[in-house]
Amino acid sequence: MGESETTTVVSMDKLSELPPFIIHHIMSCLSAKESARTSILSKRWKALYTSFPILDFYESYTYFTGENRNIKKRSFLIPYEQTRKFRKKLRKFIKFVDVSLVRFCELEFSMQKFRLIIGLLDVKQLSFVLDRWLGLVVENKVKELDFEVQTSGYRVYTLSQTIYFAKSITSLKLSGCKLELPCGDIRLYALKSLSLDRVCITEEMLQKLISQCSLLEDLHLSFLALKHIYISKPQRLKIISIMESPDELQSVQIVVPSLEQFSLICKESILIDMVECPNLMVLELTGVLFTDHEFRVLISSFPLLEDLNVRFCLLLERITISSNLLKNLSISLCLNLMAIDIDAPNLLSFRYYDNPIPVSSMNVPCPWKVKLSTGEVDPDTRWYLNVKEFLAGSKQIEDVILTVSSKKKNSFNFDECRERSPSFPCEIGNLRVFIYEPSEHYAALLDGLLEVCYPRTLSILRYEDSSFIEWLCENLMNVDASCCDSHDIKCWRHYLKDFKGFLVPKIGDQKPILVDNLKDAPHQYGTETFLFHLNWCFPKFLKKA
Repeated sequence: MGESETTTVVSMDKLSELPPFIIHHIMSCLSAKESARTSILSKRWKALYTSFPILDFYESYTYFTGENRNIKKRSFLIPYEQTRKFRKKLRKFIKFVDVSLVRFCELEFSMQKFRLIIGLLDVKQLSFVLDRWLGLVVENKVKELDFEVQTSGYRVYTLSQTIYFAKSITSLKLSGCKLELPCGDIRLYALKSLSLDRVCITEEMLQKLISQCSLLEDLHLSFLALKHIYISKPQRLKIISIMESPDELQSVQIVVPSLEQFSLICKESILIDMVECPNLMVLELTGVLFTDHEFRVLISSFPLLEDLNVRFCLLLERITISSNLLKNLSISLCLNLMAIDIDAPNLLSFRYYDNPIPVSSMNVPCPWKVKLSTGEVDPDTRWYLNVKEFLAGSKQIEDVILTVSSKKKNSFNFDECRERSPSFPCEIGNLRVFIYEPSEHYAALLDGLLEVCYPRTLSILRYEDSSFIEWLCENLMNVDASCCDSHDIKCWRHYLKDFKGFLVPKIGDQKPILVDNLKDAPHQYGTETFLFHLNWCFPKFLKKA
């Protein structure tokens, strides 16, 4: 036996001597397939695998055919030529689950987790198998149950009512099955987390299920195809998330004073009643079509709100917020937003991404992150001025991303800009720019960007060729400062002291590479980003202003 083989055997012996709970923890970090392979290492490992309290079984149509199908869909259609292969594999899988489950249950240990994802062709024929498995896991006091059934066509597996009496379950995730109203009370006395995804359920059943789980803390509902969602009674419920398809949900009413976090994704105009949730601290709204007034009324219901994320709310034209407790605010993809009025003196972060440039009144003394685009409009002096005026609302702008493209003309004019806005551009941390401009627009582009703000670093992202980088380096090195002597506040050329250029590698977390000759750099290195450190020197009267 060679030295390396001896070392391997000794290492395996030491690994096998670890206490059972440590080996079980190692198995919990592996996939189900990897965990099963440990059983061949030794007799002790085989025994420990058999007693491993996390049973994870994942088999679906995608596993057998190798096709890229979305397993979250409620149903799948199988081509005729794949049906026989699928049935054969499914029989083997069912036998494997049967043997594994029975073997574990014979040990009479409590089960920590049971996860099953299975695709069925014949729901009626195999329902009794799923019922029996659920009966066994409930009998063995399972704590976490993750159960997803993918079915063919419109036939859906009806969940065994044994689940409603599983007193040991603390976490329950159900997907692709039908939940029928039980005759008696639901006895999920230990349930703390409930997730329902694409299940068939009535409003009455949902309300009963939630209201009779007194320890429930987390609730996640997605694609239930309900018109109305009413949630009340759980005294400990802290987190609710709802995701629904368009043209389905009409109203959401939540009467949960303990609620702290709420997320709603719904591309529809719906009625939201959350007046009885005064302790809410985190609110995320995506795609909700409500008016400015409806938004203000909703926000006013949460005096303790600390985190607000508004995304893709297309009817909003003005956002008005006044709060001394708000700490984090994010507004993105509200494509019709025209004005924002924010009074949040204790805000810690502000993120404004992919919205129109707004008319703003801001009292938010915190770092800003801003992302703006010219969109379908060719940038002119007015566009650059609008960006400049918006950024002037803060002295702590951390990061600005601009996407600049023009079809016909980039018509920035420095003299016109100075006449309309004689103020000094703000200083910011990093300006990142996506550029889609022909070479004849380079001069107007650079003057416009450096009239908007003076960045400590300038990043050119995803350039299509090296011509702009070469042009930029030449113009930064050969500055003509005689261009605007008639103005008190001059252009960027008068204040740029020096600069350094870096290449940001494509691969990995490598540090930027300092480059002496940037003109030749695009041809020598593979990169998507050029980074310039800009060193500014301003007159004292400008700094005071």
